[in-house]
Amino acid sequence: MRVLLFGFDDFGEKVASYIEKKNLEIIVFDEKEYEKAKDKLYDVRFYHSIDDAVEELEDFDVVLAVLRDEDKNLFLCLSLKDKFPNKKLIAKVSNKDNDYKYKLAGVDKTINPYEVTANRIMTILKKPLTLKVIEEIIFEDNHLAFAEVEIPKGSFLDGKYIKDIYKEISSNYNILIIAIVDKEMSENVQFITRGVNHKIDAGDVLIVVGDMEEIERFKEDLDLLRIANG
Repeated sequence: MRVLLFGFDDFGEKVASYIEKKNLEIIVFDEKEYEKAKDKLYDVRFYHSIDDAVEELEDFDVVLAVLRDEDKNLFLCLSLKDKFPNKKLIAKVSNKDNDYKYKLAGVDKTINPYEVTANRIMTILKKPLTLKVIEEIIFEDNHLAFAEVEIPKGSFLDGKYIKDIYKEISSNYNILIIAIVDKEMSENVQFITRGVNHKIDAGDVLIVVGDMEEIERFKEDLDLLRIANG
């Protein structure tokens, strides 16, 4: 099976590591990614534009589109499906709110690295691992971070329910809430996938995953809006 991989940033490199080199060809639009892939002895081609790359494509079975730039990645998918409507196309979607755009573009399957990592975290946390091991596993992928966010008194989330704010928080901050320590119930971590619509109160702790800058922005807004509301 011949696989084309568009993009070789940290995520692309991780994807490439799971595919046999003899079955893989990498296509990039970034000179640094080209040099990195070449140094690791991959079959790699560099193009200045998506149109040039798509025009030269011939024999392949599956395409993995994982470009760092979301708009560029979506344009790539549109171009590929226009020329090769029957080929299987898998794409990385960095913002889950853009998932529907990829589906409209004809992408067969999307991968959200945040969700993939969140699912890994939920599995990991059920096992008696130390925090050090957990952090090493999480930071290995995509520069994502795992954090506990305590809800301050009077914040904009105080008194709301987890299912009501989940989508809003995920889209506004590009982070995922994976669990909560609901002090009304217990001091234990409760995974939100278990179906309980937890009421968020001051002192509760949200377990989130995402880019550290986005997590810090979320924390700052919790404090700023609390001050504004007060």
